Amino acid sequence: MKIKQLKLLILEDLKADVELICRELRKAGFNFDFHSVDNKIDYLEAIKSESPDLVISDYGLPQYDGISAISDLQKINPDLPIIIVTGSLDEETAAQTIKSGAWDYVVKERLYRLPPAIEQALKRKEETDKKRRTEEKLRETESAFEGLRSNVPLALYRSTLDGYLLYANPSYLEMFGFEQLEQALEKPIRDYYVRPEEREALLDKLNEDGLVRNYEIELLRKDGSSFWGSFNIRTIFNSDGDHLFQDGIIADITELKKAREELIKAKEEAEKSDKLKTAFLANMSHEIRTPMNAIIGFSDLLGDPAFNREDVRDFTKNIQRNSETLLRIITDIIDVAKLEAGLLEVDRKWVDINDLVGDVYQSLLREFNDRIKNVEFKFRLETPNDTQVRTDPGRIEQIIRNLVGNAFKFTESGLVELACYIENDEIVIRVMDTGLGIPKEKQDVIFERFRQVDDSNTREFGGTGLGLTIAKSLVEKMGGRMWLESELYQGSTFYFSLPSKAKRHEREKKGLLQEKSAGEYNFKDRVILVAEDVDSNFLYVETILQPTGAKVIRAENGKVAVEMFDKQSKVDLILMDIQMPELNGYEATREIRKLDKQVPIIGQTAYALSTDRDKVLESGCNDYLKKPIRRNQLLDTIAKYLNGRK
Repeated sequence: MKIKQLKLLILEDLKADVELICRELRKAGFNFDFHSVDNKIDYLEAIKSESPDLVISDYGLPQYDGISAISDLQKINPDLPIIIVTGSLDEETAAQTIKSGAWDYVVKERLYRLPPAIEQALKRKEETDKKRRTEEKLRETESAFEGLRSNVPLALYRSTLDGYLLYANPSYLEMFGFEQLEQALEKPIRDYYVRPEEREALLDKLNEDGLVRNYEIELLRKDGSSFWGSFNIRTIFNSDGDHLFQDGIIADITELKKAREELIKAKEEAEKSDKLKTAFLANMSHEIRTPMNAIIGFSDLLGDPAFNREDVRDFTKNIQRNSETLLRIITDIIDVAKLEAGLLEVDRKWVDINDLVGDVYQSLLREFNDRIKNVEFKFRLETPNDTQVRTDPGRIEQIIRNLVGNAFKFTESGLVELACYIENDEIVIRVMDTGLGIPKEKQDVIFERFRQVDDSNTREFGGTGLGLTIAKSLVEKMGGRMWLESELYQGSTFYFSLPSKAKRHEREKKGLLQEKSAGEYNFKDRVILVAEDVDSNFLYVETILQPTGAKVIRAENGKVAVEMFDKQSKVDLILMDIQMPELNGYEATREIRKLDKQVPIIGQTAYALSTDRDKVLESGCNDYLKKPIRRNQLLDTIAKYLNGRK
């Protein structure tokens, strides 16, 4: 055998004998390291610390002997080979040495026998280790198999051909609700089947094929409850081909079947959702292109000299009305995207609910009375004066507009009523109509995304199918709830509530907002720097500011805006677009603030997230306008900073 590098432990009190042993081993070609000791204490310590491959021990030492060394070694490591080397050894002592546990012995006068004795000892050690490892592996395998059979979460059993158990593992007993194996052995297998005829079909297949795989059957437990089991059964034959018994495995697949059914349902829902989204995209294309067609068409007609001033006025109204429609569609798309991303938010502040709802009604009254002549639009206000609520006024207006718009859309003639009142300590806003009504089976789905009462491509009424979804989400964000009452052909009533936390205080009577013309604003001799890269956007701002007397200068990007402000001797206010090339509005504002801390800067952005306002103000802007910007909104904001600035 090929001998590896050895680690030897030599127990010998004479150094000369240690040298002789080492010389003999080197002469025989052994590669080894050795550790030499001459007493019991060092010897016992070295066995543990040095981890030797073999021990060579003198038989007789001054205060210790080889027999004791063998005995002590067996207590620590009985598998470690030990060879006794001695000056003289009679047969009786030699026999005692081997009997005590020595692997061999060598007389010092014949040290040439030591190398072959070591080789034999190491070979024997290797065989012993191999045998021990095999036995340990066998025991582990047997233990693992027994553990597997006992603990596997599968029912293992063996049964006779006429349907009685011969063996069942613990999982079988647990699966069927038995406490003892004897109880299971007494019960015929046919009694386990919810439908006994299924056992006959199972046996027919087993007799035909000799094997059954993944056969699903509903089974009964001892207490009468049922579960679904999946069978794998094999018939065992003797050498003559006779049937002996059947070995089977049963898996409880009840949860798997539920999951499978849920997966099928989820697949159907996904396919349904996919169809809805496809229909939604087709509808959205139609809804966007419809107002765009009017906007582009009437815009082309404005330049035709064949039309008079009255025609141009009508064209302008149509462009404005369709622009508002398009803006609402885009707002709905943005809101539903926020809803999908979990970013839909509300900005709460204290508002007078009477003023808020009243202003929205007046605005809608003008809007719908111009277009629908056969529907009466009423308003009932039953909340106490000066009732203040903490809510988002813009979102409240959005919700009311959506509900009133739907009411007018589905009411050809009759009544639409907006009401606000207190009920059960909640503020309730109600929109009632006498229109088409909603079938009972559709009253839940209309609040789902992309759903309408009529989802077909030939539906009579337009709309994105997003308004009610967004409205309901907004109401819930504000701590309220939304519900409806409707009868087909009898009309519908939509309600939404606001939390009851309200306060009363003296307020300043303000009435309805009155728009002012641009000529009523005086910004004469004021210089306004407009940082805007889009020509049409700059032209719009320049046109609005022209009647005010302001001097308007333009920077096509953020970098130019910084350079112009640095060189210009006087700039009274800056309108800063946020998304621009070269240097965006955030960066340009920060650079200008390094030059001037006081000049008013108003950020303008088409971004729609609620965090955009904070980002604009954090960059150094004094105020924030969200595109599309209304004329009076722009002029009022500028006036706020220029009227008191010299």
